[in-house]
Amino acid sequence: MGDQLSNGGNVRIRLRYRGPSPNPATEIWRKREVSLRIIRVKGPRISSLTFRSDLSWGSSYSDLCQSLVAQRRRLDTQRSRESGNCRRKPLGRSHSSSIGSADQSADLDILMEDELEEDDSIIRRVGQDKGVHVCADEVVLLMAVANETSSTIVLSNRKGLVGGFEGSPMPTVRISSGVSVKIPVVIPRIDRFDDEGKVTDIAAELVSRTALQWESEAVEEADGSEKIKRTGRVRIPSRCLREIIDEHKSFASRICKPPVRLDVSVGDDPSKSEITLPLGSAVQVDASVTIQDWVPPEVLARCRVTLEFCCAEKQRKSSSSSPDRLPYFWCGQLRRTVSLTDDSDDKSHLARIAFFQSGIYVVSAVAKISSEETPGIEESWWAPHARVVNVVE
Repeated sequence: MGDQLSNGGNVRIRLRYRGPSPNPATEIWRKREVSLRIIRVKGPRISSLTFRSDLSWGSSYSDLCQSLVAQRRRLDTQRSRESGNCRRKPLGRSHSSSIGSADQSADLDILMEDELEEDDSIIRRVGQDKGVHVCADEVVLLMAVANETSSTIVLSNRKGLVGGFEGSPMPTVRISSGVSVKIPVVIPRIDRFDDEGKVTDIAAELVSRTALQWESEAVEEADGSEKIKRTGRVRIPSRCLREIIDEHKSFASRICKPPVRLDVSVGDDPSKSEITLPLGSAVQVDASVTIQDWVPPEVLARCRVTLEFCCAEKQRKSSSSSPDRLPYFWCGQLRRTVSLTDDSDDKSHLARIAFFQSGIYVVSAVAKISSEETPGIEESWWAPHARVVNVVE
């Protein structure tokens, strides 16, 4: 602030006031001059925000994402083999076909960018942002706070906790001078509409939800006097955040309420989050998707949702089998496309999975949303919690 003022931030205030006089016919005026120097004092700041879906308890996000990629790779390999057996083409023609597909994918990327620039409403952006998310009511992020003051500070939050998870709360955070820390913060997802029925200003809402108070610790000076405590607030710079939101349209999908709700159950009791099975047995997996009320009907008519099951191995109890062979087998279709406009469609899917190796597995489902306006783009939403299957010999 001081560098932006003239005369190096020096301010002179001159006061002229009238005082009492012993003679009513005489006026006595007095002058007072006060000199102030406004200087810029560095305080803590929020340097970065990182969304981390893998930090949410029970999602098994990282394991399932890796398994889904491998599952997709196996499917593409199988399709390429089947197409190669059905149609035998010269090598040159196949090469030109691959070049054409690369050109088409480049055109799709250009088309996607054009579509994103035409419509930036957070209400209509369903199935248009390529990304993988967890359709939970809360979002987990790492908030980096840098302490640029000359003393240790303590962060607090009047509305509740500074950060942490359930079972590991962080009511306050102490940061030494010159140190930057990353704090795990769990905040509710932002509604797409506010209380007045208008589109939510997600920048202002996010700034409000992540704002913190800070207080410096009092330090005794060399002469024995106690240093004055300083207090303040630390927030995300609103202007910087709005520029990020304008540049990256997918920001709304990361922080706002999801367009779907996905429920997954394994076995006969849907309330159980973990079940135990004997080796060689199979269990039924059910998934159902529900469209949220805020999605406009015209947007819903242009979208489609594909449900896909996925399983990942978390911990092996036996290493005798080949790593190339899957320790489980799906019975039935892995994926199903549900109709969003047909009321007779229950928007659910089921299959059975059999396990041939002991270990601990996580089973879940993902809803892939695609829009006619952005062909080739899928917006994936995992179920908020994966079901744990413990297979014993």
